[in-house]
Amino acid sequence: MKHTYLFLLFFLFSIPSFAQYMVKGKVTDSSTGDPIPFASVLLKGTTVGISTDFEGNYSLGTKSLTDSIMVSYLGYISATKPLLNQAEQTVNFQLKPSDFEMETFVFTAGENPAFEIIRQAVNRKKDFDKRELRAYQTKNYTKIEIDIDHVSEEFSKRKSVQKVTSVLDSIKQLTNDEGEKILPVFFSETVSKYYFRNNPELRKEVVEKSKVTGVGITDGSTTSQITGSAFQEYNFYKNWLSIVGKEFVSPIADGWKQFYDYDLVDSVLVGSDSCYLLKVYPLREQDLAFSGTIWINKETYSLKQVDLTIPKEANLNFIERIKIQQELTATTAGPLIPAKTRVQIKIGQITPKTAGLLAKFYMSADSIQIDEPQPTSFFNQQVVLSPGYDEGTDEFWEDNRQDILTQEDIAVLKMVDTLKRIPIVRFYTEGLKFFGTGYLPIGKVDIGPWPGFFNYNDIEGVRLGMGFRTNIKFSKKWAFSGYAGYGFKDGQLKYTGKVTRILDRYHWTSVSLYTQREIDQVGLEIASLQGNSVFLAASRFGTLRRPYFSRKHRIEFEREFFKGFLMYSDLSFMKFDPLYNFYYLEKGTGEYRSNFETTEARVGLRYGRDEVILINDNERASLGPLRWPIFDLSYAKGMNWLGGDISYSKLNFYVYQKLNVGMFGVSRYEFDAGKVFGEVPYPVMKNHLGNETLFYTSAAFNTMNFNEFASDQYASLRYRHYFEGFLLNKIPVLKKLKWRAVANANILYGSVSNKNIANAPTVDPSGNPLETFGRLDPTKPYVELGYGIENIFKFFRVDFFHRMTYLDNPGAKPFGVKISGQIIL
Repeated sequence: MKHTYLFLLFFLFSIPSFAQYMVKGKVTDSSTGDPIPFASVLLKGTTVGISTDFEGNYSLGTKSLTDSIMVSYLGYISATKPLLNQAEQTVNFQLKPSDFEMETFVFTAGENPAFEIIRQAVNRKKDFDKRELRAYQTKNYTKIEIDIDHVSEEFSKRKSVQKVTSVLDSIKQLTNDEGEKILPVFFSETVSKYYFRNNPELRKEVVEKSKVTGVGITDGSTTSQITGSAFQEYNFYKNWLSIVGKEFVSPIADGWKQFYDYDLVDSVLVGSDSCYLLKVYPLREQDLAFSGTIWINKETYSLKQVDLTIPKEANLNFIERIKIQQELTATTAGPLIPAKTRVQIKIGQITPKTAGLLAKFYMSADSIQIDEPQPTSFFNQQVVLSPGYDEGTDEFWEDNRQDILTQEDIAVLKMVDTLKRIPIVRFYTEGLKFFGTGYLPIGKVDIGPWPGFFNYNDIEGVRLGMGFRTNIKFSKKWAFSGYAGYGFKDGQLKYTGKVTRILDRYHWTSVSLYTQREIDQVGLEIASLQGNSVFLAASRFGTLRRPYFSRKHRIEFEREFFKGFLMYSDLSFMKFDPLYNFYYLEKGTGEYRSNFETTEARVGLRYGRDEVILINDNERASLGPLRWPIFDLSYAKGMNWLGGDISYSKLNFYVYQKLNVGMFGVSRYEFDAGKVFGEVPYPVMKNHLGNETLFYTSAAFNTMNFNEFASDQYASLRYRHYFEGFLLNKIPVLKKLKWRAVANANILYGSVSNKNIANAPTVDPSGNPLETFGRLDPTKPYVELGYGIENIFKFFRVDFFHRMTYLDNPGAKPFGVKISGQIIL
């Protein structure tokens, strides 16, 4: 015991001799206020130094003190500050970002020593990729902040902006190092549990608590589903990372040598691990690749941490910078889980008279458990909101935040709460939502859609209309919608109405009743063009093509049995009253008839293995597939029953997939095949969608005329490829414009049976010629090829199409130009 006391006494008196001085502080980004992890802190003129932790903090002990301390980090201007001659002091740094410039590479004899390190890291990817685990689950904390920055002088002088800033003057303003005001508009916190299992690969996030505040945010349920960690996945062990809808190549991708060069900078100690520090450079500045720093464990060749940036030279719109910082921790089985991730996305001014945006994401994970897979039925929904998810108390957040809120975070929260209550802000945000969604929320009811308020065509003349739908404030189990329109030329009232009962929100189950009295067009039915609003609006102005009055009544049912597998069915009654000279020959009697009624029962199956589904209020919304195709198979039976005049069957098979083809870009294809069994009028057959408008749409054959072809047996393939700058990035003049090449190939095979050809007379009962339908030669496909340029002035796209077959058809155009507008990153 005596020896123990003597040792403790010696140790306590010895501490000052080991570290007589202590310097601590925090290093942050001057333009965003965010911490800078992994920065190098060094006593000037010595080798005494340390790196900042993930929160940007450092604590440096030394026996002797120099006159100054300096901080440096890749992508920032180094800074130096004087030190006082005192035992303890705090020195904080705000580093200014510097423009990234590609360094000049100096090649010497032999291979770059960094290449062998990267080669070893790539060869051992499977040892550390978290997707190799049988299962894992984590408790996650996610924080998101969105700010308005880069406020131009012209923007700040606007009367509406001055009304906002005058109200906010009473609050402590947030500014960057250059004195520019930062205006927060959104802030969220989410605590969730994240689950993953392999074979089959499934994911699920259970949002336990979510707190969302933002300008114009009225729907907490939908927002809470996308502010968790499920949509903030950054796994550098994948070859390609999907960020802002684009595919970026990882620095340790299998094909790394085609995209990157590296510098071996140093050997450093990170925690208790000795690591190689490597700088990463894209070979071509406009490639969707990273620049920055990675740390690789010297013993295992696993990633320890990364600090990577997408520079503004990359072929992206509006985005000035994407920065990702990540710290990884090993599981007991070996694979790594990101313990902390910070992402910044800086969006520049669209025009000199507007402002920019800064989005900041922070995710941390703890309570990691592995190899305890949940049953596949558990993963039926990808994102689930727990009961009371939006009722977290202050005590709950204090206990469950994995990192405390900073003073800047608290100021952001106060400013957002104030901002969203300002009348002029509410006016503009509600107006933007009305324009984007088509509906204006008024309490428990939404008014719209605005494209249906006014129309003009040759049948109705001026048409005015108005509609509504209930929202989740009205009910979580019932949804009602309706629309009424009136044409002043035809004097006819048109309407639609729908009521939906939601039976189960987990295994999505609903039943609906629908009724409609509307003017439609053969091959241009409203129901099939809902996702192409510009094309639909253009096709319903001016002269309507083969219009008919449609009266429909339908009962629908759908249920999701397990993740991605949906069954749907409906029973519909439709009356076809043509508004053009139309006849068909009745089966059996051969008599001329101009209208008909159908009674149709349909059943279908849809399967998307990794299709991302959100429950948007009272609707099931798809965000599309990640990698696997979506399959849809349906069968419909038309019956001589309950008023139906025609007996027939329809079989349809549809496949859609998105393909990432690496450095060559991204492809999408749609395969659609079907057959109509029985003798039917041609409006019941498949009337292939042509496009005589100026606007491009992927849903149509863009050099085909309206109503040019119909089939009772068909198969089509529509293929679209987006080169994402692959070709044009290599042309010196064009790469500065950031134009991107696109390509199209559309192929259609079709045929019509003899009985359906005979069913369509060429003259009416008075001997006058009738408009009939065109048909395809079963041995000769319809083919059109296209190419184009998107991202012209960042908004416009021009496509050029060549029609390769059926050039002798009346009105056939061998070449067409289509335009479209889009906002893409």
